[in-house]
Amino acid sequence: MKNQPPKAGHAAGPQKIPEAGAELRLASSTGHAVQDMGKGSLAQVGQRVAQGATPLGHTPEPLGLKRRHFMGTALALDAAVLLAACGGGGGGGDSGAGSGSGSSSGSASSSASSSGSASSSASSSNSASSSGSGSGSAAPTQWVVSTFAGTGSNLALIDGTGGTATFNSPYGVAVDTSGHVYVTDYLFYRIRKISPAGVVSTLAGSGALGNVNGTGATAKFDGLWGVTVDTSGHLFVSETVNSDLRTITPTGVVSTLVGGVASGFLDGTGTGAQFIDLRGLAIDASGNLFVADTSNQRIRKVTPTGVVSTVAGSGASGSADGVGTLASFRNPYGVAVDAAGVVYVAENTNHMIRKITPAGVVTTLAGTGVAGSANGTGTNASFTSPRGLAVDASGAVYVADYGNHLIRKITSEGVVSTLAGTGIRGSANGVGTLASFNNPTGIALDGSGHLWVADASNHMIRKITPV
Repeated sequence: MKNQPPKAGHAAGPQKIPEAGAELRLASSTGHAVQDMGKGSLAQVGQRVAQGATPLGHTPEPLGLKRRHFMGTALALDAAVLLAACGGGGGGGDSGAGSGSGSSSGSASSSASSSGSASSSASSSNSASSSGSGSGSAAPTQWVVSTFAGTGSNLALIDGTGGTATFNSPYGVAVDTSGHVYVTDYLFYRIRKISPAGVVSTLAGSGALGNVNGTGATAKFDGLWGVTVDTSGHLFVSETVNSDLRTITPTGVVSTLVGGVASGFLDGTGTGAQFIDLRGLAIDASGNLFVADTSNQRIRKVTPTGVVSTVAGSGASGSADGVGTLASFRNPYGVAVDAAGVVYVAENTNHMIRKITPAGVVTTLAGTGVAGSANGTGTNASFTSPRGLAVDASGAVYVADYGNHLIRKITSEGVVSTLAGTGIRGSANGVGTLASFNNPTGIALDGSGHLWVADASNHMIRKITPV
């Protein structure tokens, strides 16, 4: 995959501060599970955060991530940044014309129904990890970023609570209906699980490379990328190197659903189907999986019985809109599906977000096709190597804008805004565009409207709370 150089950065616009009485939940200085910081104005809450900034240390995603290990250090919630936010004037929330912040007109619904969470899937009785259903409450004007788990170091695997645990290039993230977070830990070759209290454990994977089914630590993976979860707690994960989809039961039993025998392009059933370089993964209301078959330049569909078909993509690299196989993609990475069965695709190399109707009609939702970070409407907006996607019940799409180190939002009308991130590599917690990321890759939306981000090069899992 092609890496983008670091962006020059974006000026963080003035932030609108929550009024007194707003209740905020922010990360502790050690990055442990989120703590209740009490009620009051943001300034009052900030004064109660007894912590300081730790030294920044960041590792950009290297070329040829496979087989490499890198080190980074964490920055817990920076009280100085928080207090600086308190001094900011009124102004934008999570939308606007610039790439920092803007008006709150494009903000998302603040919560989703408790029937399912939403990291790449529609809200339904069969899916639980990627597009929640809105509760109809007022849209948030601010989003608070905190570190939920991860020290920032990737030298050794450590299970533990919050900031005592370690990850090594977490790529995919999903959330179940009970609030458990699942992570594809790319370079530790494991599936990690985080309880609502922030306790990190290893669900499956020995840490050795391979393609072996089994229970817990007897299973082996290679190239873990996407993850989604259904309402029964069964996980589905995609693998770039093994070119397959695996299933994992709540007790950690791993089996192959489709692919994995040979790399190529072939529709079929179970291991008779072939893929090359599977990445983003989503589940719809009927239990159908949609996956980005990246090197085949196609979007594939897998039924609950393991029947594989091609939804869209000619197989040739391109950016043509059209119906089904008349359309073309260039390195599709992220996938999400809404409750109506509309599939959204993030294209890493086209720098676009595409949309596929249930009838297979492919259109461009947003993106110029050229790397950039401009907010705007439709093809006037720009992204740099967008990766993960999530979608809510209103049709708003959330984008892990990998190359820009931003979290972006696209309304159902195609209006693109910056929800969080400075645009400069970092790991600062804070409000909206005062926070920073380092190559965010996976993103999920839970049933309470919180966003979860796999911050790959920070080796952390971040939480974004609407206020």
